[in-house]
Amino acid sequence: MSKRKSRNNKNTQTDNSLKDNNVDYAESTALPSKPKTLSDPKRKQKHSSTPEEIEEIINDTYFLKLEEERPFLTRKRVVFTAGIILGIFIASFLAPQGSDFHLFSSYIADSFSDLDISSILPANILVEELFGNITLFLKPNISLLEDTEFMPGLNLAQEGITANFPVVLVPGIVSTGLESWSTSNCSRPYFRKRMWGTTTMFRAVLMDKECWENNMKLDPVTGLDPPDIKLRAAQGKMIQNFAAIGYDSNNMHLAAYDWRLSYTNLEARDKYFSKLKSNIDFFLFCALVILYFFKWAESPLGGNGGPSWVNNHIEAFVNIGGPLLGVPKTISSLLSGEMRDTVELGAFGIYVLERFFSRRERAELFRSWGGLSSMLPKGGEAIWGNITHAPDDRKGSKCSYGPMLTLRSLIRKKIYKNDTNDTNDCDYTEIEQIYKHTTNHGIDYLRQHTGSLYNKMLSNNFSYGIITSEEEIHNQTTDHTKWTNPLESQLPYAPEMKIYCLYGWGKETERAYYYVHDHSDSDENSDNDSNILNKFSKNIFIDSTANSDQDLYLKSGVHNGEGDGTVPLLSLGYMCTKGWKNPLYNPAGIKVITREFEHERGPGLNIRGGAKTADHVDILGNYALTEDILRIAAGDGEKLEDRITSDILEYASKIDI
Repeated sequence: MSKRKSRNNKNTQTDNSLKDNNVDYAESTALPSKPKTLSDPKRKQKHSSTPEEIEEIINDTYFLKLEEERPFLTRKRVVFTAGIILGIFIASFLAPQGSDFHLFSSYIADSFSDLDISSILPANILVEELFGNITLFLKPNISLLEDTEFMPGLNLAQEGITANFPVVLVPGIVSTGLESWSTSNCSRPYFRKRMWGTTTMFRAVLMDKECWENNMKLDPVTGLDPPDIKLRAAQGKMIQNFAAIGYDSNNMHLAAYDWRLSYTNLEARDKYFSKLKSNIDFFLFCALVILYFFKWAESPLGGNGGPSWVNNHIEAFVNIGGPLLGVPKTISSLLSGEMRDTVELGAFGIYVLERFFSRRERAELFRSWGGLSSMLPKGGEAIWGNITHAPDDRKGSKCSYGPMLTLRSLIRKKIYKNDTNDTNDCDYTEIEQIYKHTTNHGIDYLRQHTGSLYNKMLSNNFSYGIITSEEEIHNQTTDHTKWTNPLESQLPYAPEMKIYCLYGWGKETERAYYYVHDHSDSDENSDNDSNILNKFSKNIFIDSTANSDQDLYLKSGVHNGEGDGTVPLLSLGYMCTKGWKNPLYNPAGIKVITREFEHERGPGLNIRGGAKTADHVDILGNYALTEDILRIAAGDGEKLEDRITSDILEYASKIDI
């Protein structure tokens, strides 16, 4: 085997290229080159010569002249901006000085650090002279950093835990920034700035939405960059806890990737998997891309490493909150550009969002991201339930999660008042029909109401079914569309590798949706496929009036279940606790350890959720999870055992595969 220890390769430099439910339903004037004086006859004629009016004219003229000539640093907009910064500075002294406040101030400082202030100042004004180093006012001192950013790494270091295996971190969507490398048209001001995940993104969306959207959207035909647009994954910062136990750039690498791309395009454009294969020994993060990589690395159609490559090179695969069986919110995002966050804005917020960034625009953007479709739910009704029930239905609830989409279809019909069929003498009536779609039918419904290009991309890259026959699963070994579906492909034959599943639970998570589809007579009479799709996007939306007194988890058309706030518990834990115990999907009997972390809400000021958060987007701030990760990386993972505190075993027992 060629598994390497970091102590034998301290001088090895890593490749930097990686990284039926009861539901209730003032006008401005330019200064003349030669200002008029009080002796000007026109001014005397226009104004009476009272002392008060003369004084007013003099004052106004003086103010305009002074504003035109006054130094930049004394102008109103500069003073106003400086006042805001001074206010934040004063607040940092007056506010409580606990660790949570310093986490908050650190977050603010990071946001300011992304602002390119020099680009909005005159050339003769230095940023240092105007603001100094703003972040010095907001950054906590080093002793406080030791208590937050570097914990629990420092505690483990005191126990003698040190770096062992080389580590490759593969971050997910939230952790990976996308950086502009375009040099044409509107993209120039954003060169080498992150268009995803920073204040630059929010500023661009608000002030330059069309340019931001053009940069983020992929070509619908190729699934790659549009002409003259280039966005690339930006390597993130080193995790401080790893540094605390001895990791640095020689034995830890961040392999960020452009998550918008389908996995075939990720290799075609960036050679991502080829680079990953040449620089690998240990894994963290992002389950789906790693599962694909395992199959790619061994396949003759990919890395051609042979059936023993993973066993020889991978010590452990640590899956942190990975959506192994997909995420229901992917369907709603691709279908109508909506999710829980958008429908909970309220009527006014939804109206404003629709005017600024419509559902149709959002759906079109999401559909261009081939990588997003990899997270559509997998396993069909066997995993996610049928019309009447689901494995994760809450006890006592009459509302099942089985129908992932409950569609209230409103059909408007003309009713004529006489026998002449006079269209000017008629009324309309609404016929309401309820349709319930399980996971399988939900994906079919999505495909029926999206364009041919999207359907082609879906068919060429992904599969969402389930295979229960050993013969069939062996016959599908070279079908790359199965490689991201753990129910249609096998883990590599790597008996010496270990898998750790670390994830959170205890937060309401999107599980099913109630929709309204408002039909009109013209929908059925159009011959233009594009017009039909546009009208469909306009007339289908989550029913924000759908609530239930009998199920408090049904709110504003979103039926919430158990999970980590983003990924349902079924997707997080089924494969780890039961699916991979089946030799059909795990022929080598790879040991799988599952560690769950129940969510505990942190203090209000702590933006990152606190030391016991289990929220999907903040879970790397969970001290206990971070400690587990560090122990695994240090070769101390053998001491970790299953820790299951949720109902996942009960849910899994109801799934018969």
